[in-house]
Amino acid sequence: MPDLIELHQPVATADFAPKKILSSEITRAKPSLRALAIGFSVSYAKKRIRAGKPKKPPYFACCYNVGNLGDVNIVAFYHPLIADWDLMEKDADAYRMRIRSAIREEMIHSIQVITVKSRYDRSIDLTCQFKTAESYYEHLLGKIIEELATSREGQQVVCTAAQLYYEDWSITSMQKLRETDKKLHGRDGYLVSELIRQLVQIRFGELTSEEAKGKAWDQKRLFNTAKFGTTENLLRFMAGTLRQAVPKLIRLSPTLAEALVEIERTIQKIHQAAL
Repeated sequence: MPDLIELHQPVATADFAPKKILSSEITRAKPSLRALAIGFSVSYAKKRIRAGKPKKPPYFACCYNVGNLGDVNIVAFYHPLIADWDLMEKDADAYRMRIRSAIREEMIHSIQVITVKSRYDRSIDLTCQFKTAESYYEHLLGKIIEELATSREGQQVVCTAAQLYYEDWSITSMQKLRETDKKLHGRDGYLVSELIRQLVQIRFGELTSEEAKGKAWDQKRLFNTAKFGTTENLLRFMAGTLRQAVPKLIRLSPTLAEALVEIERTIQKIHQAAL
């Protein structure tokens, strides 16, 4: 599997700290990635083409083969990640936590894909019912959103998760969420993969990737902070709401509960192997 690409480029800034932290966090994650047969590479691209249009690259991306979900690979986009050093006010501890949470996020996404592919490949019934592993994956995400949407409380929590992920305070209905999913990702139900990731981070006692941005949110003022004073406080409150709702979400969606158990079992095996 592909590994970290070491490109010896000239130092772009005098600040070596973010490069050192990024490198150390990638090194820290590599044994777990190897154990899961997840590839890792670094891209120095400053633009990313999606749907034929140039867009700013993300921090990380979980990539896999279209259709069969094979060859799972995490790509780290160097320039946005290093730029976050200034966004985090050059706070080494906060920046390290930001990078660590972001890598963990993509590892969870990778495990989602791997577990779905494994289940699909093992089942004659599933291979007969669904043309590809990816179509089965999309079916599962859609089924989870359907199960959660049957309850008003479930809808509200899903919208909170969407607000956190999309950084969009206006997502207050399932219809708005569907529109956002379609606009940004071309299909309904995309947010569910992020909801699963958020819940896994919460159940392991970790910060969600959104919370790990900390004070950086206030530099953009993406939300109306109102009585919370700062965006950081608001995001902590929203994540707290999500934490409290975890047991209810699991009761509402058996499909979600099953997905969480599979992903967490895989993560625990990796942790035990590392001891």
